Amino acid sequence: MALEHEFYLVPITIDVERFWMNRENNPEIIDRVGIHDDIILYVGDTLNWIPSKNPALHGTPAGTGINYYGVTLFDKASARNLKNVFSSWRDLFLNSPTTLELTGEFVMLEGGGQAGQYEKLVYNRNEIIKQFEKIISFSDRLSEGNCYVYHCGI
Repeated sequence: MALEHEFYLVPITIDVERFWMNRENNPEIIDRVGIHDDIILYVGDTLNWIPSKNPALHGTPAGTGINYYGVTLFDKASARNLKNVFSSWRDLFLNSPTTLELTGEFVMLEGGGQAGQYEKLVYNRNEIIKQFEKIISFSDRLSEGNCYVYHCGI
């Protein structure tokens, strides 16, 4: 099974501390999108520019970026940066061929001592752009102040 980060558009009335435990068939979910872990890793440095909160910690403290292994909450204060970061990546990827080829993580070769190579990531550009456009539309809803984007890491 491929690792995927899930992003949910939810109303601000949800229980942010417990949502991750009750997300299967939850009627409060407005919309959702999954983004492959390799893509999140690829754009990861720029995600650190987005204000966020950690609903897994008492008081849901403010921070930046995503909680890679846990949960993250994006609210109205996140909307502008969330939209700008994903819009920028979408616009950049629009210039690529339909088959999007990216350089992934460096992996050591089995039994190769210090030898290794970079993974070659191959995706359908249009699918990645659709996912990013969904996040962009979520951020438009965030700016209205009545929704959250709830991220569940791997």
